[in-house]
Amino acid sequence: MEINLATKAALLSALLFPGWGQLFLKRYKRGLAIILPAVIGVILISLYVVQMAVAVLKAAPLKKEAVNFSAVVQLSINAVKSLNLFYLLIILSLIILLWIFSIVDAYLLGKKEMSKATTIDAHR
Repeated sequence: MEINLATKAALLSALLFPGWGQLFLKRYKRGLAIILPAVIGVILISLYVVQMAVAVLKAAPLKKEAVNFSAVVQLSINAVKSLNLFYLLIILSLIILLWIFSIVDAYLLGKKEMSKATTIDAHR
């Protein structure tokens, strides 16, 4: 069973990263317009989580003799409590919406490309 162009493009956007399906279809500007905001969102989330982890570690540093599993778990709980989950949820929601858009858009672009190829073949 061969996977058609539209399905390949949608799968690339779904399984790899938003925008890969557009790049596969040689829609480079469109693909980059989808990839860049997604990458920026992932970077923002990563920076925020690292920033909060560093703040928690500075507030309650672990001493060499005090390092144990419960201390690490407690620091992790404190880090999660100190996160502004609303901020993270907004960014994550935007990334998910962008990802869904990318999948649907890649599929529709692929269908359009397949339709063009069929029309060209019919005129030959």
